[in-house]
Amino acid sequence: MADIHCAALVYIKDEQLLLVRVRELEKYYLPGGKIEAGEEPMAAAIREVYEELGVVLDPSLVRYLGCVEGPAYPQDATVSLECFTYDGSLEEVASNNEITGIRYFDLVESDHIAPAVLVLIEQLNNKELVYEK
Repeated sequence: MADIHCAALVYIKDEQLLLVRVRELEKYYLPGGKIEAGEEPMAAAIREVYEELGVVLDPSLVRYLGCVEGPAYPQDATVSLECFTYDGSLEEVASNNEITGIRYFDLVESDHIAPAVLVLIEQLNNKELVYEK
């Protein structure tokens, strides 16, 4: 069982995955964050994307992808990521005080990517999770 439960956005454009970096941390991870008590995972994903990227997601275009568990970063714990996709456009993303980097990564890259995201990428590449847009 995971120590940390989060909701996250999996957004792939031109075969590249959108990831963000927080403050001085080295690794990039999925836009998202911890699910608050009583909060639905999809609502948490929508809230976190707004807080981190300044984008308001249309809930009718948000779809559940699956749950991924892996090593948390930078904590010494296990994280459970409730992953959602978005059928709309994310053209107007912008960083805020918390987010210091926004970047698209190839699905074969591993440098500078948080461990749980690497688990997700492996599952996408192995077709254990199927991303459809």
